[in-house]
Amino acid sequence: MRKHTARISTVVAALAVVVVLTAVVSVAQPKGATVTIKGEAVDLWCYMEGGDRGPAKKECATACAKAGNFIGIVDASGTVYLASGLQDHQPARDILLAKMNEAVEVTGILVKKGGAQMLFVKSVK
Repeated sequence: MRKHTARISTVVAALAVVVVLTAVVSVAQPKGATVTIKGEAVDLWCYMEGGDRGPAKKECATACAKAGNFIGIVDASGTVYLASGLQDHQPARDILLAKMNEAVEVTGILVKKGGAQMLFVKSVK
């Protein structure tokens, strides 16, 4: 009987942990409009410093992104969006590394604060 009670207690405790973690994850989602942006995935250090973009700079941008530089999306009007993954603490490079300095269509949640705008990426085409 004690083993059965211990198993039930373990299952109840595990379910409680799952419920709490689900609540925390759902709270940690960014708040903003879902948008789709067409542009180019760029290494922001090189783009902001010298305007580097396009296929000729792909190898350098990829190396910089692998090293940890921030990645952004630059649209046709020159608007820059700082990119991040939608999942909690997911770096943009996990999603965009293979698309550096290429045309992309990115869908995600756009959040604007203090003059900055970040796109929490859900999908990339």
